[in-house]
Amino acid sequence: MILNTLQFFGGLLLLLIGGRLLVSASVDTAKRLNVSPLVVGLTLVAWGTSAPELALNLVSAHKGRSDLALGNILGANICNMALVIGACAVIKPLVVQERLIKVEIWLNAGILGLMALLGLFLGFDKWQAGLMLGVFGAYSMWTIMAALRQTDAASSPTSADTLGDDPTRGSGPMGWLMIGACFVGGLVLLSLGGSLASDGASGIALALGVPAAIVGVTIVSIGTTLPEMVTGVMAVRKGQTDLAMGNAIGSCLFNAGAIFGIVGLISPPGVDGSLTLPLAYMGILAIALVPISRTFGKTVSRLEGGLLLASYLGFLIVSAVRAL
Repeated sequence: MILNTLQFFGGLLLLLIGGRLLVSASVDTAKRLNVSPLVVGLTLVAWGTSAPELALNLVSAHKGRSDLALGNILGANICNMALVIGACAVIKPLVVQERLIKVEIWLNAGILGLMALLGLFLGFDKWQAGLMLGVFGAYSMWTIMAALRQTDAASSPTSADTLGDDPTRGSGPMGWLMIGACFVGGLVLLSLGGSLASDGASGIALALGVPAAIVGVTIVSIGTTLPEMVTGVMAVRKGQTDLAMGNAIGSCLFNAGAIFGIVGLISPPGVDGSLTLPLAYMGILAIALVPISRTFGKTVSRLEGGLLLASYLGFLIVSAVRAL
C-alpha cells in the first residue's frame, strides 16, 4: 500500500513536470511556425499525450487482450470529453474556435458515434478498424498540410503576439533544439508518469478491495488520461484554452482512429455486456459536444464543465453498481 502510494504521487510529479515542458514547447512551436496553438494541440500534443494509451493497448493486443484495449480506449475517450474538458472549463471557460466547431467536433461526433453504434449492434471487424485508421490518416495529413500553408500568423484568431508568454523566461520563443528537447523530455516524463500513477492507483484500489473490473474500466483509463489532464490544466492556467480544447478532442480522434485502428487490425476486439454502458455514454458525449460548443457565446462555460463532471461521476457510480 505504501509503495503504491509513492508510485502514485511520484507519477503525478512527473506528469506535472512533463506537462509543463510540453505546453511550453507547443506554444513556442506555434510561434516559430506562425500557426495557431490549436493546430499544435490537435496534432503534436494530442498524439504525444496519447502515448500511454498507445503503448498499453499495443501490448494488450499482442497478448490477445483486445477487449482490455477496447475498454481502455472507450474509457480514455470518456475521460477526455467529460473529465478533461469539464475540469478545464471549470477552471476557465474554454473559447471554442471556429475551426473546431466546423471540423473536429463534428468529426469527433461522427467517428465516436459510429464506433458506438458498431459496438452496440454489429461488433468490430478488421475492415472497420482499417476504415477508422484511414479516416484518421487522411484527416491528419489535411491538418498538417493546411498548417504548413498558413504563413500569415494574423489569419489565426490567436496570433503569435497573444499566445501567452511563459513568465519564467524571456518573451522570445525557444530555439528549435530546445523546443525539441522539451518535446522529447515532456513526452518521456508524461508516459513514465502516467504509467507510474496508473499502476499506483490500481494497486491502491485493489488493496482497498475494489473489484478488478472497476479498476480496469475506470482507474486505468483515468491513469492513462492523466497526461491530457495535466497538459490541459497547464495550458488553461497559461491562458491557452484553445490548446487545451484541441488536445482533448485531438486525443479522442487519435484514440478512435489510430489506436483503435491499429489494435483492431491486430486483433478485432469483442464487445461484452460490461462495455455497453461505456459505448453508449461515449457516443452521447461526442454528440453532446456539438451543441455545447455553440452555446454561451461559443464557449464551454463553467456550468457546462460542471455538468460534464457530474455526468462522469454518475457514470462511475453506475459502473461500480453494475460491477458489484
